[in-house]
Amino acid sequence: MQMIRRKHFSQLSACLGILAIASLIAFAQEERASSDFPRVKADELKKMIESKTPGFLVVSNDPQESYDEGHIPGAVSFPWVDKLKGPISLPHNKTLILYCACAHEEDSSDMAAKLAQIGYYNIKVLDGGILKWTELKYPIEKK
Repeated sequence: MQMIRRKHFSQLSACLGILAIASLIAFAQEERASSDFPRVKADELKKMIESKTPGFLVVSNDPQESYDEGHIPGAVSFPWVDKLKGPISLPHNKTLILYCACAHEEDSSDMAAKLAQIGYYNIKVLDGGILKWTELKYPIEKK
């Protein structure tokens, strides 16, 4: 009986070890994927907006209420969600420049990874997000 318990304990320990390793690998891949997106500096984006550079769309990943209170001129609202549900209203033929009000672009980086998984490949993240934008006293639109 004791031999059977040891065998089951060993099997359980091995399974837990494998599960822990798999979890670490998945976490590392998610972290890598969210940091793989190119960054755009606030001054670069401001110049793009002012010169009416074609082919890009600014996307706010903040909650709708935050977007309504103030957003980057021309930005559309596409709030961060845990799981994307279709249909997605963002164009595939433009570079999407995502931003949020997070300290390290966590929501916009996460949303970029989710969008990339469903076929959006032209994605950039605003370095510093709306916090940097407002710190530089760049213009804000209100809804």
